[in-house]
Amino acid sequence: MSNNATSIIQFRVRDKGGPSAGMVLEQKIPAFDWEAFTKLPNARAYVEKAYLADAKKRIREIHEHRNGTEKRHLQSMENLIARSLNISEREIQEWIDSRDWSGAKFTRPQEQGIAFLAKYLPSVAKSDYAFPEMYRLRAAEIVAGIANAGSDYIADYLFTKLTQEPEDILEALLG
Repeated sequence: MSNNATSIIQFRVRDKGGPSAGMVLEQKIPAFDWEAFTKLPNARAYVEKAYLADAKKRIREIHEHRNGTEKRHLQSMENLIARSLNISEREIQEWIDSRDWSGAKFTRPQEQGIAFLAKYLPSVAKSDYAFPEMYRLRAAEIVAGIANAGSDYIADYLFTKLTQEPEDILEALLG
């Protein structure tokens, strides 16, 4: 299962990062290939460990009231994965700009609908509550309608974020 494709990973180490602090590190690694990955002997264990480690991190955030993490983020694997992804406002804006909007069905003129989504969808990257509540499900339908079937992780992320049930405030206070 040899894959000759490679990716170059480059990042800057935080200033408090020990001996490498402030340095830009770069290394060539095998490119990620999902089909090949799922056939590797330890792939399932690797993903399960990463999933459980992230779940523990989110549980701690809930306990410490950090990062806006709530119990609803643990309601399903899909919610947990969406909470764990770091998708930026810029990535969402690029996704919006790259869509073919001709198939989208809006209740208002298409230009207004696209402008509304372009204004509010990127903010979902920073806050689950940034998108107006009364339009969330309709926006999720539109996102699903213009997504590239099966391979559109940003659309999947947006759909999950837009369809998550809001935290029950009373349960949050008493739980």
